[in-house]
Amino acid sequence: MIKNQDEGIAFKIMYFISFAFFYTLRNGIYEPCKRHKFLIVLYLGLFIFGFVFPVLFVLLLGVACSISLYCYIMTYKERQKEKYFNNLFAEIKFFSESGEVPRYKFSEKISPLASKIVFNSCIPVSHWQKKKDILQSYLNAKIIKIENSENNYRLIHLILQDEAMPSHINWQDSYFNENDNIFNIGLSYAGITSLDLKNYPHAFIAGETGSGKSNILKCLIYQALVKNYDIVLIDFKRGVSFAEFNEHIEIAYEYETALKIFQEMTQETKQRLDLFRAMSVDSINDYNNITGEGLPRKIIFIDEVAELLKTRDKEISKLLYESLETLTRISRAVGISLIMGIQRPDSTIINGQIKSNVPFRICGRFVDIEPSRIMLGDTIASTLPNIKGRFIIKGDTLEEVQSFYFDKRILYNLPVKAKKEALAEVLIEEAVDDTLREETALKSENKLDFDFSDIEL
Repeated sequence: MIKNQDEGIAFKIMYFISFAFFYTLRNGIYEPCKRHKFLIVLYLGLFIFGFVFPVLFVLLLGVACSISLYCYIMTYKERQKEKYFNNLFAEIKFFSESGEVPRYKFSEKISPLASKIVFNSCIPVSHWQKKKDILQSYLNAKIIKIENSENNYRLIHLILQDEAMPSHINWQDSYFNENDNIFNIGLSYAGITSLDLKNYPHAFIAGETGSGKSNILKCLIYQALVKNYDIVLIDFKRGVSFAEFNEHIEIAYEYETALKIFQEMTQETKQRLDLFRAMSVDSINDYNNITGEGLPRKIIFIDEVAELLKTRDKEISKLLYESLETLTRISRAVGISLIMGIQRPDSTIINGQIKSNVPFRICGRFVDIEPSRIMLGDTIASTLPNIKGRFIIKGDTLEEVQSFYFDKRILYNLPVKAKKEALAEVLIEEAVDDTLREETALKSENKLDFDFSDIEL
């Protein structure tokens, strides 16, 4: 009996030593070397020189054991999570067809509001959706989204809400993105949500009165000013909602003026395309990099595109439609963008061609489902809470976003304003010079230059 006990103890000791040895090889040498290539040189050098200086074998083993112990301590929580999820999936009978439970990979914080848990699983996302309610109960957290990894369909991502989305977020210049193409809109569970004009040169912003649609436009206008875009705002309410920008941008509120702007932009788009063809480039970024000319980027903001297109003058309406269709179709690469607000989407106003050329959509809450379906191809906007500034954004995916609130006091320190004032001073100086020249010319004209030869005495 004693002999059997001794053999059992000896076996356990040998098992522990073998486990520790292979664990050290894996977590102290193999895994670290995969992440940090310089360790390969270190271990290889210690191994080679160990034949000459055996003490280096001890050093090699010490380094490997130290790294292994560090990895063991640092991964303790992850191993506990893996154990927890294995038990959870077994308890709720969540198996693949082969009887395997999803294997926990890792978790990480993806934004101030949410975390992501990643599993290796052959179970389709649709089956995960069926288990969503029970998973939420066990995790004691709201599951915002269940999706496959973009690069590996065997990896399942669970996006969990850590904190509720705030109902108000003031814009701060710390939210500003230095990339000229990127305009930040608000905060989602995935982090800051942006409009990248390189990928999406045009956008629709839909929302009922009071939804915060104009506020998003203001926030985008402000960022465009800081980025030195050339900006035009078309607003048939005569710019009342955008009064704080009067000194900074051109505001058009007549149909004839709007048509002239569209025709000029259409002509400039064609001219820029000719320039790009001559330089063998296909984007404004490439053209500016090669020529160094700094071809300006331009944005046309339209507060209510339906109002723009419903003029009773059929000729102007036709020309506006044609210009809008042309711009949305061909201005993608030349740095001319359209950001169009619309109170209520209607397929009779916005035709299919314009919609297909403007895939980026920002949609506020609608009581009925049809406007949401027109904008997003989904009824999700009708389920939004009645919170001002809360929108669904459709870019690569559908995301719920709380848009930044724009405070007009930010304009007091706007860098572009100083540049405009400096430009105004130059224009004043030029005007003064012109006035002096005109006065000099006038004086010379007023001099008596007669010879009196034709005057009869």
